Amino acid sequence: MSDLLSRLLIVDDDPQITAGLAALLEDDWQVRVASTGREAIVAFGEFSPDVVLLDVSLPDTTGIDLLHQLKMYSETTAVIMMSGGGSVDRVIESMKLGAETFLQKPFDYDTLLATLETVRRMISTRRELLALKRNEAGQVDRIPGISPSVQHLNSILPQIARAPSPVLIEGESGTGKGVMARLIHNRSPRARAPFVDLNCAGLSKELLESELFGHERGAFTNATNTKPGLFEIAGEGTLFLDEIGEMETTVQARLLKALEEKRFRRVGGIRDLRADFRLIAATNRDLGSEVAAGRFRSDLYYRLNVVRLRMPPLRERMEDLPILVQELLRPLAKEMGRAVPKVSANAMKKLERYPWPGNVRELRNVLERALLTLAEDQVRSEDLIIEGGTPQLASSADGLPTEEWQIRPLDDLIARYVAAAVEATGGNMRKAARALQISPSTLYARLK
Repeated sequence: MSDLLSRLLIVDDDPQITAGLAALLEDDWQVRVASTGREAIVAFGEFSPDVVLLDVSLPDTTGIDLLHQLKMYSETTAVIMMSGGGSVDRVIESMKLGAETFLQKPFDYDTLLATLETVRRMISTRRELLALKRNEAGQVDRIPGISPSVQHLNSILPQIARAPSPVLIEGESGTGKGVMARLIHNRSPRARAPFVDLNCAGLSKELLESELFGHERGAFTNATNTKPGLFEIAGEGTLFLDEIGEMETTVQARLLKALEEKRFRRVGGIRDLRADFRLIAATNRDLGSEVAAGRFRSDLYYRLNVVRLRMPPLRERMEDLPILVQELLRPLAKEMGRAVPKVSANAMKKLERYPWPGNVRELRNVLERALLTLAEDQVRSEDLIIEGGTPQLASSADGLPTEEWQIRPLDDLIARYVAAAVEATGGNMRKAARALQISPSTLYARLK
């Protein structure tokens, strides 16, 4: 087996070129070849290459379009474009989309070898920087916190990451279900392969099927090209389906079949494709109750419920609040090019009095808003604008709000409350309308 930076995918429809390059490079690289865009997508998911040699012209797509797709699903894979009739426009377009360099065919093999070695070293540096960035963001090894619930999650994380079983993560919006899914992937044997995520909320049955399974050309109106789905993109990696409780039941049935048989077909397709991804699903609903109500398939629920995790809401782990504040402030301050500010005692008390209906996501938004307008090197109580959800207002003995509450026009309060509800549900309009007990049309009107 070659070392970490040794996987090379060659995408070209000329078999003589792919065979010649494979023979030339097989001593120093683990090589895989593809002759079409479709084969390249499948190989990318299964092989997880470090470098892709990509021809501009392919039978079923263009190298530029394929480059765009590959860059969407990998932060570190390098792409070297090659063409027998390259133009300045193609070179410029490919470089804008993230190609490392552009080689004109026929190219000198010594130049190719030197280019590959340069790219190999560049990838190593890029991965080290990415790891450092993730470490600084506190998202590499564990969930920050000292509460018993967080300590328990961190203690079982390695064991869960090593297992191949599906994982069901439950918890309110903003509690960090996506962060936990990414941690499981990063610490799993599949960490080299892609991590692909999709929020199922608000997607129609047709769109969700197309996103997951892909579709063949002509499968439905406007299906002018073959499109690989996320099952193919994930390959041997991890597929994270957020808000799976929103998934339509017929799509649930197809998902269950793919999980059990480890194969699937594209929409409109007749050929079975391999499905070897690990599924991590998340929901803010009680799926047991959804099953009892007939809104979620019991067989899929039991298949998902092999490993079940609950992300605690922030109000249940308030002892973690000071740690979370510091963990969130560091990357936010770095993004804004400023020193990490201190947090005054009064500001921390203000944060601790609030119940955080939007959880960690809402806390991050409040801190980011404070940093944007912060004039000093300290976050004070008045810098924190907390207006989402249903805050627990401090009240006097006669039940009236204290002086911290400012009287505002009613329409202004309603508008802020509606916007906060949409934010707290992660932008899911249907859930926000349901929580507010109004119709979606009324919600849209209020937002306008």
